[in-house]
Amino acid sequence: MIPVPENLAVGVADAMALKSRAASGDREALRGAARQFESLMVAQMLKAMRETRFSDEDDPLTGGDSLKLYQGLLDQQWAAKMANGRGLGFADMLVKHLERQAGIPAQSDEAGKAAVDAAGASTKMIPVNSGLPASSESTAGPIPSVDAKPSSPPVNSADAMAAVPRAGDRKQRFLESLRPHAEAAEAATGVPARFILAQAALESGWGEKEIRGGEGQSSFNLFGIKAGRGWGGESVETTTTEYRQGVAMKQTQRFRSYSDYGAAFTDYASLLKNRYGGAVSAASDAQSFAQGLADGGYATDPAYAGKLKAVIASVAMAGL
Repeated sequence: MIPVPENLAVGVADAMALKSRAASGDREALRGAARQFESLMVAQMLKAMRETRFSDEDDPLTGGDSLKLYQGLLDQQWAAKMANGRGLGFADMLVKHLERQAGIPAQSDEAGKAAVDAAGASTKMIPVNSGLPASSESTAGPIPSVDAKPSSPPVNSADAMAAVPRAGDRKQRFLESLRPHAEAAEAATGVPARFILAQAALESGWGEKEIRGGEGQSSFNLFGIKAGRGWGGESVETTTTEYRQGVAMKQTQRFRSYSDYGAAFTDYASLLKNRYGGAVSAASDAQSFAQGLADGGYATDPAYAGKLKAVIASVAMAGL
């Protein structure tokens, strides 16, 4: 294992000098020490975030000692950048505490804010998983200032909440609107309607990620059924996520397109009976049904069965 050297963002000599100055009551030294402490805290947070993943043995792309060394050093630099300037607020609280202990008169909020801004107002925070240095240019354009004043008058929070439909309401409408089609498919296959609705919800993101054509037209394809060589109907082409040996990748695929949702559910019922007999015969149990579809190759996602079972439970909680 390659040892990670001492923190490059917080030098030992500089830290000792700051400690000495802070002990004498130097206000700027207190702020510097507090920022270094916050940097160390952020570094530990980043380290914990990196360790919250599968074991290295399960991830051949990120299991090398060289990459671990790189990630450790990069996290330290990110931590220093994030703590510099306003940081996360820990430094400000620590400064106030240390000032009280040292008997230093407290600054006004505006004076403290000005001191922090002067220390590093131009610092940019970058995503933990980007792998880019803080100076890299972003294709998304400039990040708006957190202090930017809104160009429109404030909106009453109650009115804003009322104007945005809740996720539960959206899902309930999705289930209720498609329930008649699911019940017809249940009559044709014996698979419970709630299982069918759950699969439609999983494949389409509760209707929000429905497959559409190049001009935005609906395909009414809620089940992600591809248009293979044996398909004689209409089709649309779109980008989808496929898994190859457990690795997700984007691919362009052709999917079946229908005239309406009724035709989509009818075709889905036919597909279940003709190709996924194991899942249909095990449809008395959610886990067996979901596993039967996964074993039959309905999806390449290795976690498909677990995801479908979870959505089936969600649909059942909705009373369907």
